[in-house]
Amino acid sequence: MFEALRNIFGKKKKPKTEEEILANAFAAVKKDQERKARVRRKKYRRWWPGWLDRRVVIGLAIVLFAIIADGVRREDQEFYATVTKVYGRVYVQSSPTARAEPLKVGTKLADRNVVQTDSGSNAVMEFPDGSVITVAPDSRLVVKMIEYSRGGAWRGRSFFLSVGQIWARVSPRFGGQSEMRVYTPSSVAAVRGTTFSVYQPSATGSTSIRCAAGMVGVVGFRGVPIAVPANTGTSIGLGQAARDVHRLSSSEWRSFNQMDLTKPIPPEYWLETFELTVTQLLDAPLTILGIGKCSWGVGSADFARRAATLEGLRYLHQHLAGDVTYPQYVNPATLAEVGLSGEPARRILSVFHGDALELYRPLAGGRGFIIFVRSRDKGRTPYKLTSYGPQRAQEGEINRYW
Repeated sequence: MFEALRNIFGKKKKPKTEEEILANAFAAVKKDQERKARVRRKKYRRWWPGWLDRRVVIGLAIVLFAIIADGVRREDQEFYATVTKVYGRVYVQSSPTARAEPLKVGTKLADRNVVQTDSGSNAVMEFPDGSVITVAPDSRLVVKMIEYSRGGAWRGRSFFLSVGQIWARVSPRFGGQSEMRVYTPSSVAAVRGTTFSVYQPSATGSTSIRCAAGMVGVVGFRGVPIAVPANTGTSIGLGQAARDVHRLSSSEWRSFNQMDLTKPIPPEYWLETFELTVTQLLDAPLTILGIGKCSWGVGSADFARRAATLEGLRYLHQHLAGDVTYPQYVNPATLAEVGLSGEPARRILSVFHGDALELYRPLAGGRGFIIFVRSRDKGRTPYKLTSYGPQRAQEGEINRYW
């Protein structure tokens, strides 16, 4: 009876509309999301600072991206020399076989570029670290390789002076592990923080090397390296060892009194040092992604550069394999004495550090040889080539063959 009365006089429950059902469902989802967010906040509260919200994270990410981008920009500048002065008729070629064009102030010189000066003309090029090179009249200078190793934090520069003269000042900011080399038809000069000159009167003439400050390591295609200290010089004939050093004459000393060689070196700012330190720490991901000129391409790393070195040695070994005897000396920057020139020689040398061999020596009787090179990886890994083929060399092994 009571149930019947309740059905008659009680309020009937109004059925929910579709809009109300959806609203309740969304409210339940929102409530569940809020619950999960509270759980996450409690879970990470111990190590996630309260002030580090999304806006702060985004801001820090933008700053880090800007630092990395500017650091990569600075690294890319290390692969060029900028022409700062041109006097008279000076020309540049993008490669030894390309057409010569007038050289202009502001031109960036890179690998394989050739600078040619006429009589009464010269040019000055500068590097980001403050190093400078002056090319004298009637000179031909080939930029073989300008390199910066992000992971190794060293610079490498090599040039070939086929004829003429250059004066150079290598900045103290160049780096203790860095090295600049100047090759000629008869010698190799290796320097770090040094002011020096190299004079090559002709393709077959003796090379004269003068040092005004610092120290120059000089070696011919035969003999042992010698040290040329400040205020001294030496000369090397084709296929000969370096001669004893002598003191510079007054005229030789005065030739270094050039404004470009004596002007102050700009300081290294903290921001530059900081940015290059950051990119060095991030070398692996930047190299894998192929970001910047420090990377050869996507996926290229140290193992790829070592593999390229071995491939270059195999190509050279195939070329030498059919010879009965071997030359008494080889120009490490040209390979002309082994019958290679042009593009084949360039392709082989381009995968070696400095775009050149480290050492060539014939073995007893002229029926064998040994060649040492270094890879372009950050550790500049040594390799050697004999008549049996290429293999890894031990650090310091080259010293036994000088």
